[in-house]
Amino acid sequence: MERRHLEFFLAIADAGSFTRAAQVLHIAQPSLSYSMRTLEAELGAALFERHGRGVRLTAAGEALVGPARRAVRSFGLAASAVRGVTDGGFGLLRIVSSTTWAVHPLVGLIGQFRRLRPHVRFEVTDPAARTVVLDQVRTGQVDFGLVDGPPPAGALASLELAEQQLLAVLPPGSGQGLTSTVEELVRHGLIGTPRGTALRGLLDTHLEAAGQATDVMVETAHAASVVPLVLSGAGAAVLTEGMATDAATKGARVARLEPEGRAAVSLVWQGAGLDGVAADFLDLVREHRADPAS
Repeated sequence: MERRHLEFFLAIADAGSFTRAAQVLHIAQPSLSYSMRTLEAELGAALFERHGRGVRLTAAGEALVGPARRAVRSFGLAASAVRGVTDGGFGLLRIVSSTTWAVHPLVGLIGQFRRLRPHVRFEVTDPAARTVVLDQVRTGQVDFGLVDGPPPAGALASLELAEQQLLAVLPPGSGQGLTSTVEELVRHGLIGTPRGTALRGLLDTHLEAAGQATDVMVETAHAASVVPLVLSGAGAAVLTEGMATDAATKGARVARLEPEGRAAVSLVWQGAGLDGVAADFLDLVREHRADPAS
């Protein structure tokens, strides 16, 4: 199975027509038709059925779309890795992200990319608020930003990276229950970061949904100190899965929240287009999103 056959297949699927796909690809339609016959013969199944002026995917074609997109992106990442060796692979990527999302999913993405492009440098900064992230991306101060909540509208492009469950994190020895109510957390005293930060925003939203006041007993500007404060017995916290998992390994009690809370995080960038290492990083992010186990 050749890369170009998969690229041609996806172009037809997106265009809904052999004629339009041939125009987009700048190739003759007979050549495109021949490539699809070759691919269908190799797979032993028809991928398109004709209707009116265009074509629609068969069940086999629908099944191929996802794997084909991942395969084409993987070819691009492989080429990127080779370029990283042959051209020195130097570059700088600037990303702004709150600590909440810098722990997960960002660290895993940076690790994957650095294995492909070991000479690319990263600068990850911590914003004061979501609006700062969006402003820095809009003005070109950074290449990418990570934000929770609804993706931005307008000139910025975005891609949802993950949705994480919010979990209750309580001091060691505070019980054995697998669930925890907001009322229980309040009794322990809540620990949070300052208003306007991503972590505090998630906490406040959950408290408001439960009809509780958004006050905390310990407010710290250092997100990295939230888990140590819980472990010290200073109070309880509401954290994302990535941070809660780390807390559990250190002895904190981690429980499901009642009512349940979830948070989605998106990568944002200037919608005008990317090139160089920024485009390569976005390719990797899309590949990871399509196959998180990769």
